[in-house]
Amino acid sequence: MVPLCRVLHRLRSTFSGDLPRGVVLFVWLPLIGLSYFGTLTIAAWFSPQAYSWRGSAISKLLYPGYDPGLHYIASLGVAVTGLLIAPLAGYIRRRLRRVSAMAADAGAFALKLGAIALVLAGLIVSHPAHGASAFPRLHEILARTAALGLGASIIAFWVCAAKGYLAAATGSLEWRRLLVSWSLIALPGLSIALLRAAVGAHMDWSNPIYRKLEDRALWHLAFWEWLGSAAVFLFLLSAVLYLPESDSQR
Repeated sequence: MVPLCRVLHRLRSTFSGDLPRGVVLFVWLPLIGLSYFGTLTIAAWFSPQAYSWRGSAISKLLYPGYDPGLHYIASLGVAVTGLLIAPLAGYIRRRLRRVSAMAADAGAFALKLGAIALVLAGLIVSHPAHGASAFPRLHEILARTAALGLGASIIAFWVCAAKGYLAAATGSLEWRRLLVSWSLIALPGLSIALLRAAVGAHMDWSNPIYRKLEDRALWHLAFWEWLGSAAVFLFLLSAVLYLPESDSQR
């Protein structure tokens, strides 16, 4: 009974984000990279159909109809990635809550929501048009929820970093590095999201810009899915590198 209680306590601590920086940097993040980019690369490389990372959505690698033999590898990889990301919500929150409790809590909630949606999107892989499920668009809804949650968490945590940098009496180098690295990720992503939202709202000023971008290959959803995935990984990496080693440090 005692060993079981210890195991359960350790699991609870782990998923609440109580992890040493070294473990996150040298174990957790490499596992996220391998489980996501590694499994998707394997599925794309051995796919019976030609896969274009610029023109084909990531979800195609998860659909049984697209790759009957290896789709489960990508599916499990995405689900495991979500499980590994979830504890980092608490890890980042612990180190930013001194700066802004509200923004840190909001960022952690959004990151956990995105991670849970990513797990479910990896396990539920019904094709939106040809799936046999009673809810054929469920995978698409979960994937969009995951993207929205992860994006919202980046913005909320970026607000914390900006406030921490402005509040630092001496302009701490760590806060500066954190703010710069997160700004390079958050601000371009936010600009693109606002442009897409403006286009969806049929705002007149956005239509000429959108028409020019729509004709370019880089505007395809698949390209931004891969770019967004890399941005999330770099965001988590910079969080571990530049945030205080323990939540008791300012």
